[in-house]
Amino acid sequence: MYLKTVSLFALLLMAFLPVNAQNAGDFPTGYFRDPLDVPILLAGGYGECRPDHFHTGIDMKTQGRENLPVHAAADGYIVRISISSTGYGNCLYIAHPNGYTTVYGHLNDFYPELQQWMIAQQYAQQKWAIQLFPDPGQFPVKKGQVIAWSGTTGGSTGPHLHFEIRNTATEHVLNGELFGLPIKDTRAPKAMAVAIYNGGTSIYMQSPAIEQLINAGHDQFRPKAALVKTAYPLVFMGIHAEDYMEGSSNWMGIYQMKLYMDDQLQAATLFRELDFGLSRYANAYADYKTKKNKGVWYQGLYKLPNNQLKVYPFMNDRDGKLDLSDGGKHHIRIELFDAFGNKSTVNFDIQYQAAGQASETLCGNGQLWDCREAHRYADSDFRFSSGAQSFYDDVCFQIRKNIQEAALSESVQVMDADIPVQEACHIGLKLNRVVPDSLQSKVAFVHHVQPTRLPGNNPQTGTAAAYEDGWATASVRTLGNYYAVIDTVPPKIIAYQSSGTFKAGQPVRFKATDDLTSVTSFEGYLDGRWLRFVRTGDTYTYKIDDHCPDGTHTLEVRAVDENNNESVYRMQIKKG
Repeated sequence: MYLKTVSLFALLLMAFLPVNAQNAGDFPTGYFRDPLDVPILLAGGYGECRPDHFHTGIDMKTQGRENLPVHAAADGYIVRISISSTGYGNCLYIAHPNGYTTVYGHLNDFYPELQQWMIAQQYAQQKWAIQLFPDPGQFPVKKGQVIAWSGTTGGSTGPHLHFEIRNTATEHVLNGELFGLPIKDTRAPKAMAVAIYNGGTSIYMQSPAIEQLINAGHDQFRPKAALVKTAYPLVFMGIHAEDYMEGSSNWMGIYQMKLYMDDQLQAATLFRELDFGLSRYANAYADYKTKKNKGVWYQGLYKLPNNQLKVYPFMNDRDGKLDLSDGGKHHIRIELFDAFGNKSTVNFDIQYQAAGQASETLCGNGQLWDCREAHRYADSDFRFSSGAQSFYDDVCFQIRKNIQEAALSESVQVMDADIPVQEACHIGLKLNRVVPDSLQSKVAFVHHVQPTRLPGNNPQTGTAAAYEDGWATASVRTLGNYYAVIDTVPPKIIAYQSSGTFKAGQPVRFKATDDLTSVTSFEGYLDGRWLRFVRTGDTYTYKIDDHCPDGTHTLEVRAVDENNNESVYRMQIKKG
């Protein structure tokens, strides 16, 4: 067995110290208060795997309700206000004198003074989606002060408060479960299955062998078979495991994992802090391909070649791969911890048996691309290039072409959509007809975009492309099928109400959608003056206020898509 040299002292620390003692000792555990007035039940935990990112906060349930008071977790001052229809929605950032920043997401309104200032800034800039950075000390807050009311704005699927604690200097988000908040959790993680991969090939050119686990009692789990057999002399492993707490049916991520073979540490993960700039590497930490095809996250007890995450306190010299080539039986132990010291263990024996013939997907007629190198492919009607950080593991570059009726180009299947992309790739399709100057800005790719890639948005069937000397081109971060079209169809605007009389506080709503790409801009004007419409998904709402004087007015709304196609809707409204 080939192990990285590591000090006995370090191994003893990792193996035997209580999980909170070894990893959270330098976080203040009495400084921050609960930002809500209800018992903390979590709808989501720190470090959970999500498509293209990790969940970086803790989601506190609000009893299924909106507009619960949200309190400042400690003294400080507001340093940032973010308003968006995606992500954290209405969000506040408070800097504290101890070097930390707390973040409060999915809010409804802020406290009156701050809300009024924010709206004034929106009108001054004529933008609803906005980032504001008040002067230091402009909006000081005291610990326990009501700063906002909870909601479900942005990319939220139900009422809750997204809460984060960050290192102010580095802007890294820290595990909020380690700061001594009154969270009751005595339940150990639950292990459901182990995935075993061929260590001799890329994770994207195989499907793992899945060993379902049974509960052996006392937080111990094992496969049904007494001995797991594999046809591979070198393997690596992933695990499907989830954590739960009392009073909540929502699953959470695993704080810490340790993989041992024959009682020697081989790999370890630890979710103590995360760098937002590396969050997309969630697609490398877990098995993205299996998630895409089977709907289950298998968290990796390995490190892929181009994975830049800093969540691995230990890896053997094979980045977590296990050498079984001697043909003997080896004992595997996987320890799973949550942030409160609860532990579960998976135990089984594994053996390499060369007589077995394992099935795997080979590159065949494709080109095997080393993920640590930049690559380029070009033929008469298709171009593709990737950078040295585009893929996490080696890929088999293959394309398949088909004639697409009424399209501007061939339809090209670029590898498969279950291969994740980190650094954007560049794609080009040769157009099969001359595009007049007036339509060159209207070129688009038909390519399905999942809603999970656009938090808070709907799925799309296409994306805008650029016209370059007879080619349609774009930078892309998803693989799959592409073909080019001309998009001249403007968004659809639907009014929820007809012209009429409206009272103060009454909403005026519109829905704006686009059949191919997305709505990139929605603006409202009252007698030519900009009006603040609030976006929730595809719905845009203005509540009658002082910006609408008494009397009859012309309300005009405009929606623009990615290819600058515009729709205009006008109606008469009367305030009275």
